[in-house]
Amino acid sequence: MTINAPGWLLLGTAGSVLVAAGSWGAGALPLGVPDGVWGRPGQVEMLLGFGLSYAGLVLLVAGWWWLGRLLRDGAEVSRGQQRAALVCWSLPLLPCPLLFSSDAYSYVAEGALAARGWDVYRLGPDALGGALSANVPGVWHDTPAPYGPVFVAAARAVVTVTGEGHVVAATVGMRLLAMAGLALAVVAVLRLAADIGGAGAREAAGALWATALSPLVLLHLVGGAHNDALMLGAMMAGFVAFRRDRWVTGTILLTTAVLIKAPAGVALLCAAVAAVAGRTGWARRARLVAGILVVAAGVGLLEVLLCGQGFGWVRTLGTPASVPAMLSPSTDVGALLDWLASAAGWRAGTGTLMAAARAAGLLAGAVAVAHWARRAPRTGAEYAAGMSLLTVVVCAPAVQVWYLLWGLVPLAAVGWRTLGHPVAKTATMATFLVVMPIGLGPTWPSALAAVTGGLAALTGLAVWWLLRGGGRAALRAAGRRLR
Repeated sequence: MTINAPGWLLLGTAGSVLVAAGSWGAGALPLGVPDGVWGRPGQVEMLLGFGLSYAGLVLLVAGWWWLGRLLRDGAEVSRGQQRAALVCWSLPLLPCPLLFSSDAYSYVAEGALAARGWDVYRLGPDALGGALSANVPGVWHDTPAPYGPVFVAAARAVVTVTGEGHVVAATVGMRLLAMAGLALAVVAVLRLAADIGGAGAREAAGALWATALSPLVLLHLVGGAHNDALMLGAMMAGFVAFRRDRWVTGTILLTTAVLIKAPAGVALLCAAVAAVAGRTGWARRARLVAGILVVAAGVGLLEVLLCGQGFGWVRTLGTPASVPAMLSPSTDVGALLDWLASAAGWRAGTGTLMAAARAAGLLAGAVAVAHWARRAPRTGAEYAAGMSLLTVVVCAPAVQVWYLLWGLVPLAAVGWRTLGHPVAKTATMATFLVVMPIGLGPTWPSALAAVTGGLAALTGLAVWWLLRGGGRAALRAAGRRLR
């Protein structure tokens, strides 16, 4: 079956355009920026932006959901339609303000610190002063960079090109970096889908649907310009190299991913275990283990030296955990235990119980990584890494919505049908209710505007569905079942 009139493509395109338009009022806009491109909206413009954003989100999700259902039912989607969807759903987000997070302003500030020759692993953005530090979320003002030296070097390159006085240009530069990382990840996922699931066009379309066309990817990695996209690009390319028995290239790519963001170390472990298990004889396995360790250590040392930031990033890896995160189960349990201890008059227990709950979460995550790494030779490195990283995210003391993509992107290469299950899609889309496009939790006015916009879009979709004939067919089918 071939889709001749891709209504899903039009829905998604309209949704992306509305989200982008709404971001100019409700996005994570900068303060005191001399560029003046992303202005500060008034209250009315902001509420209108929330309405438009959530109306667009409903349409984007509807188009994506529709496409996923068609693919699961065996529909064929032409490569031209796939490319059109990728372009039409992502390009409207390129010039728009940041969405669902202000982290990219921190990246810009860290790039500026590095460009000045200052130690980003000892100083926080507050040392810069001016607009660069003003736009960094308050909790990160005095916080050293928790990212690897490869990413800091990339951020420094962006700020060197744009200059410190152009926050908007530098932020768009960060988004271009994210899109480059996402493009690399998509190419790698498509190759893995072909290697693992066969060369059928449906496997490639399904993998693309679960990665680049997913609203979670589009709105967080592209809209939010997160450095996780670069990490995922290098990580997925490393998986391709390992699966094609190019372990030296794979080790280089995965080590680079670790030096962008540390969680990629889990992927390196799973890929190495699977590769070693694929060798016969202890001597060959020992040589491969030694080779991977030597290449990883050598490449890591060389890249750290070339980036010129030193090894201070190892000391700052736990920085995100210093900020309370309501999405972290271990932190939530610790907070509950602290509250119960305080209510019971046990003052000495507060703080200690939080630390214990977080330590238990980290231990559970480590056990899960060991479990899935051991199974990597049977499940494949991609599946093992995906499950490991999802478990690590759930157990971590600090969790952000886009962290889920650490595991979902590798899983897309080996199990996009599982991700296409209605329960999985619903759970994924529920993450958009956690924070607003401005990057903060909802207020009553913003929530009301968002609900109004979302309901308006849902109503329009329902009317369109009825006029299209889907509603009449459903009613006839229901009537036949009743008779």
